[in-house]
Amino acid sequence: MKGDGQLKYSEIAVKKMLKAGDLSLEEQIKFNILNFIRTIHFNELDFIESSFGSEFFGELPMTFRKKPGQVFGLITATINGEVRKYVFNDKGYEPIEELLNLTEK
Repeated sequence: MKGDGQLKYSEIAVKKMLKAGDLSLEEQIKFNILNFIRTIHFNELDFIESSFGSEFFGELPMTFRKKPGQVFGLITATINGEVRKYVFNDKGYEPIEELLNLTEK
């Protein structure tokens, strides 16, 4: 994920990953996030007005959190004990560390 920049949501990208089958850990993270965004689109939710408090357990624990009125949500993924955080909306997602790097420049 690191260095990938912002990943935009695309139905084609999700379907391509579904067909690919055996995904690497990084691809699984990407797929889970894009699939969550896909659900937002599928259910025709108003992203800004929606709230999320979803948790995925298993090999790749992830949480998706957002309160109504917020323009971005927070994703937390725990991979081999390492915690990674991302911001997301209905258009895509981005690692928080890449956004924070903007403050250093």
